[in-house]
Amino acid sequence: MTDKNVQIYFFVAVFLAVLALNVAMFLPFIGAVVLALTLTVAFRPVYNWILKRLGGRAGLSSLATVLLTVLIIIIPIAFLSTLVFKEASVVYSIFRDGSGEAYVGDLNRIINTQLQNISPGLSFDFMAVFEKILNFFVRNLGSVFSGVSGAVFSLFLALMALYYLLKDGDRLKKVIMSLSPLADEYDDQVFNKLSLTVSSVIKGSLLVAVIQGVLTGAGFFIFGIPNPAIWGTIGIIAALIPMLGTALVIIPGLIYLFSIGSSGAALGLLLWGAVIVGSVDNLLRPKLFERGINIHPFFILISVLGGLEFFGAVGFLLGPLLLSLLFSLLDIYKKEFKRDVEQ
Repeated sequence: MTDKNVQIYFFVAVFLAVLALNVAMFLPFIGAVVLALTLTVAFRPVYNWILKRLGGRAGLSSLATVLLTVLIIIIPIAFLSTLVFKEASVVYSIFRDGSGEAYVGDLNRIINTQLQNISPGLSFDFMAVFEKILNFFVRNLGSVFSGVSGAVFSLFLALMALYYLLKDGDRLKKVIMSLSPLADEYDDQVFNKLSLTVSSVIKGSLLVAVIQGVLTGAGFFIFGIPNPAIWGTIGIIAALIPMLGTALVIIPGLIYLFSIGSSGAALGLLLWGAVIVGSVDNLLRPKLFERGINIHPFFILISVLGGLEFFGAVGFLLGPLLLSLLFSLLDIYKKEFKRDVEQ
């Protein structure tokens, strides 16, 4: 073995060891990084607009964009999270002292009576569903309390990262391209395609789902259904399900209102769901979803659920980001590398 080979093997071993240590060091903050990257893609057009108005002052433009992000996204999410946590705490207290079981039992009997009037033998065990939700909340109650300070710290890091990604993003891109073994034209194509795909998935699917979920919760609040913030949060996930969407949440709400004799409120919720919530998907999605992006909504749903299961809370964003990267690479392979192999 020559001295040159020894040097190469030694360098590779040291490089992999240092790389592994750096990955381990940055891994606890992957959530902040993913959030910052997502916000960077979403708010890059806003940053460019502000940059022109401020005469090319990148630092000031980045700071203004971060502040705008806090006003538009962070504060509303914090407010919604507070409402969900308060409602979940109330539900937990009711079930902890035992008074909630009788209420759910009565509700279960009322709704199943209505279902059997529609179709004999049709029933649904709401008690089992509520027990599973309660058990999940009890198991995760400690982590919810202990994770608040960590979430605030991660959010602070994400906003700092957003500032520097907006301000120095072009230079960082050039550094990555210089380290990549691919030709610069391929690297640039990867960045452009990935940015387009991420922007479309985040804005065209997740943003629409969030808006529909919030409107669903607002409808539940208007028409007197308990715990609207919790149901609105569930509606965000339901909105990602193809064909069914927020109907999975609104229909139980209708059944509840009919079962307690509030037919007028049920009709109002039906119109709210069909006209207000339904129009969001028809009007906003075509405008927000970029042309040339062909990712089926089912894959987006799986990426969100799989991301949540595998990565935790950050998986809500990381799952679609990984899906976007996969489809971007597949598209480049189909257009470029596969053609070269066939030749």
